[in-house]
Amino acid sequence: MVSTGIPCHTKLRHEFVPAENDKTYTVSFWAKIDSNQGQSRKVDISIQSPDEEWPGFYTETIILDSLEWKEYKHSFVLEYKNWLEEVRVGLCIAQSDVDFWIDDFKFFEDKEIEVEKAVSVINKHIISWAETKF
Repeated sequence: MVSTGIPCHTKLRHEFVPAENDKTYTVSFWAKIDSNQGQSRKVDISIQSPDEEWPGFYTETIILDSLEWKEYKHSFVLEYKNWLEEVRVGLCIAQSDVDFWIDDFKFFEDKEIEVEKAVSVINKHIISWAETKF
């Protein structure tokens, strides 16, 4: 990616996310810097209105600073007088040329809800598939 110097020129975003005014929300995700590109880079968390004018409700600049997978988590209260009931949640990424990887992006209210895994190892026999011959 080539930097334009203006963060919002390139975004990773999800539109029409339900949200309520005056409640606490958290954005969390895992990320790592491409080791061939640099040691750190800026990324802006962006919460905006889905209407045509795109007013911003919340923006926070964070520094991705790890060559290994690291969790980044930021909480905030949405406060906006002309509330709409949905928001655009995204990351603005055009302020840097440093490539990065991202995974497990979440936007949630107050506390994270545990998602049940597809396979649970509780009360199960654990085996290594590569070493099991049928």
